[in-house]
Order: sequence, then structure tokens, then C-alpha cells
Amino acid sequence: MHDIEERYYKVSDTFLKVIGLWPYQKTKFVRIQNVLIIGILCGYIIVQLLSFLTMQFSVNLLLKVLSFVFPTLFMIIKYCTFIIQADNVKQLVEETRYDWKLVKNKLETDIIKKYAENGRFITMIAIVCCHCGIICYITLQLLPLILNVIAPLNESRSVKLIATTEYFLNREKYIWVMLVHEIVTVYLRMVTMCSTSMTLMMQILHACALFNIASYRMENAIQENVLTIHDHLKENLLHQRIAHVVLIHRRAIRFIELCLSSFAIPFALLILIGVSSLSVNLFHLLQLITAADDVHEIYAAFYSVLLHFCYMFIFNYGGEIVQNHGMQVFEATYNGLWYVTPLRTQKLILFVMQRAIVKITLSCGNIVVASLEGFLTLTSTAISYFTVIYSTR
Repeated sequence: MHDIEERYYKVSDTFLKVIGLWPYQKTKFVRIQNVLIIGILCGYIIVQLLSFLTMQFSVNLLLKVLSFVFPTLFMIIKYCTFIIQADNVKQLVEETRYDWKLVKNKLETDIIKKYAENGRFITMIAIVCCHCGIICYITLQLLPLILNVIAPLNESRSVKLIATTEYFLNREKYIWVMLVHEIVTVYLRMVTMCSTSMTLMMQILHACALFNIASYRMENAIQENVLTIHDHLKENLLHQRIAHVVLIHRRAIRFIELCLSSFAIPFALLILIGVSSLSVNLFHLLQLITAADDVHEIYAAFYSVLLHFCYMFIFNYGGEIVQNHGMQVFEATYNGLWYVTPLRTQKLILFVMQRAIVKITLSCGNIVVASLEGFLTLTSTAISYFTVIYSTR
């Protein structure tokens, strides 16, 4: 499993280690790292909320502050969830390792490898896109300094923070401290989002691989050459093969249930914050486009809205493929040659069909079921809130 981890899971595991969320690391240094990261993220929220003390309150100011506060709060909750659920995350990793040892057939090994490779590819794409976005963000922040060198004016251009903050410090003197705080916070948010999200996506794809293996076993359990064997030997062989199907199918279901029990409740809270965040960011982006006064803020708002939609779509798509793979076991059973097997075997297959016909879903606290339909529901809800905010501005 060590070689497999190095090949397929190394990227996501490495980023979890970078931000102190790898469940096998529980040293004092990691605890200090956790406190420091949470402190930086919480501090960024506090300095934004402090702006209400020195600026005249308005709805526009409130929504602008919330457009930065909500995403940061979202990542704080997710970061803390992984700390609290470290034992469950560790158990998921152990279950994955055991499943790799459980499959012996080459075709089954190829199936589980294919899904792991897909997860690694998605992880790489997500990390590259996020880091490209961060580089663009930092470049826009430092653009005034770059232009001062390339195309100097009579007076130098000043660096401006994108977020509305209040540090109770001299802005001109400590602008670099504030800028570093903003950039570090944005980077921690992005790395937390990538590492945690892609880790969960790898687990979802692993569960799909188990369902696919169960379907493969069921499709090959009842074959014509087996049906020609003597009744007693045939029945024992069919029972053994169906037992192998039940074993891997139960492991897939238990794997999904472990994921849900670990993250369903906090993710229900994240859904509420995420939908509110998307609505506020949509309104903030509309305001910036209408005013057309700062390309830096327009880019930041647009990138934030784009990330909201991508994040919602990826996880809902993950729920959709889990549902589809769960139903594959029933379809493989129904389309097989079960009707020519012995009566005792048919009764056994009936129990498999009764369990396989139950739809496997990723439900977050009974608020929404992760699926393409769930994505449309969340999107329409966010747009509805956006229209309400726009109509009352």
C-alpha cells in the first residue's frame, strides 16, 4: 500500500500535512500549527468586522464585508471539522488501505486503480487552478508597484487592500503587514479548500470503485459454464461468488455511511453558509461591475463567485456518481441469469436485489441530497436570495 499511496494519494496527503490536518500527525508542533492557522483566519474576520467601528454603517458596507467574511468562516469550520474528525478520517484511510489488499483479481485491481488515478488527476487540476488564481490575486495586489517600475508617474501608485479592514494602525506605515495578512489568509483558505475537498473526493471515488467491483463480481457470478456443473457443487460455487459480491457491496455502503456520519452535520452548516456567501458575493460582484471603479476588486469578486459555483458543482456531481454506481449493483443483478439458478440461490440473490435497490445518497443533515438536482436547488436558492438583496438595496 505504501507504493500505492506514493503514486495516487501523495498529493492530497502532502497538502493535508502542510496545513496540519493529516490524521497520523498529532505532535505538539501540529497543534501549534492548527492554532496558528485558525488564529490567522479568525483574525482576518475580526479586522473586517472592526471596520464597522470606524466607518459609517451602510448596507453596501455590510454586504462587502460579508462577501469576505463568509468564505473565511466557511474554511474555518471545515478546517476545524477535519481536526475534530481526525480519527474518522484516519479510519477512512485505513479502510481504503484494506480495500486495496482485499481485491486480488487483476481486473478488480485495475478498476480501483482507475478511480484512484481519476482522483489524483482531479486533485492536480484543482491545485494548479487554485495556485494560478492565487498568483493572479497577488499580482493584482502588487500591480501598483510593478507599474511604478514599468511605467512610473510623477507620484508613485499606492498599494490598496481589496478587503475592507481596520487594524487601528497607520495604513501607510504598516500597509505591508496588512497586505501579508491578507495574502496569507487567502492562501490558507485556498489550500484548505483544495486539500480537504480533494481528500473527500478521493474517498467518494474510492466508494464508487467498490460499487463498480461489486457490479463486476455480480455480472460474472452466474455464468453459463457454471450452470452446467453438478447441482450441489454449482450451488456452493454460486453461494461463494454471491458472498463475495455482498462483502464488497457492504464495504462500499459502510464506507459511505462512515463519510456521512463524520461530515453530514458540519456540512449541513457549511451549506447554509455557502449559499449565503454565494448570494452576497453575487451582489458584491454586480455592484463592482456597475460602478466599474476597481479592476482588482472585480477580479477578486468574480474569482470568488466562480469558486463557489465550482465547489458546489464538484461535490454535487460526486453525490450523483455515488447514486449511479450504487444502482449499478441492482442492474447487474437484475440483468444476470438469476432465473436459471437453483431456488436457494434465487432467494439469496433476492436479498441482494432488495438491498441494492435502495438508493445510496450523500445527504447533508437532511437539508439537501448531493446530486445534480441538488446543485440546481442550491444555485436557484442562492440566486433567489441575491434577487431579494438586490430588490431591497
